[in-house]
Amino acid sequence: MFSPSPAHNGNMIFSKGRVNTMKHFAIIFIIILLLQPHLFLAAQSKRTSPLQPLTDITDFIKNHNLEVGTWEVTMKKDINQDEMSYYKEMLQTQYPHMTIKETENEKSKKFVFTNHQKKSQFVEKFIMVVSKEMQSYAQILYVATGDEWNESTKSNFMPRLNQLKSAIFQENTTIFTCVKTEYNGIIDGVLLLEKFSTRLQIEELQILNEEDFISVTGLTKKWSQAIPYGDQGSMNVQFALREGMGAKTTLTFGTPVITNEY
Repeated sequence: MFSPSPAHNGNMIFSKGRVNTMKHFAIIFIIILLLQPHLFLAAQSKRTSPLQPLTDITDFIKNHNLEVGTWEVTMKKDINQDEMSYYKEMLQTQYPHMTIKETENEKSKKFVFTNHQKKSQFVEKFIMVVSKEMQSYAQILYVATGDEWNESTKSNFMPRLNQLKSAIFQENTTIFTCVKTEYNGIIDGVLLLEKFSTRLQIEELQILNEEDFISVTGLTKKWSQAIPYGDQGSMNVQFALREGMGAKTTLTFGTPVITNEY
């Protein structure tokens, strides 16, 4: 998923002023893309939605009389550190009211841009991570979270996702989804996981079974995206059950389950 760095032509020398002008035109072009969601709706309707896993998971949860706790969608892009200022300027131009938080440790420096919209059905974060261990390496992430997934949420979020894929990420960017729900001891959680596996015809690649934790990694052909998984080919689904200290048990479903530290 490494993104190529901006191309350089050894036979052409740009003046500093011309480089800045091209940079500003590029930022303006990206902003235009971000403001025109309808440009991407027709193309999207002709292929399988990358959010199909999110719809399948939330439908399964609701069909078993459980409530969706939280859902999360993540996209990632590897960039060069010298591209950081470009993306920071673009985000600050597009979202002048976005809050920015900077953190740093011995391994990396992080910039978290949070877009809080009172009328929105989800919260957005853009996370820029600069590695201190790999001098040229940096990463930009997009993370959207919400507590309800339905047709209204999907119709608002899908154009947004397409905008960002075209403007910042790539059309073939892998989209990671994660959904959590909780239940009390009345429901058989293990049976619920088995039903989920059967419904999606999941080929189970690895099962971790501990005293209060069960995790399954697998592959379903019902979802188009997948990522490499060691010597076992590819995987595109993980689901887990964790018994809490109290009466609540947490179920987590993901493609795969990933942890965003921000």
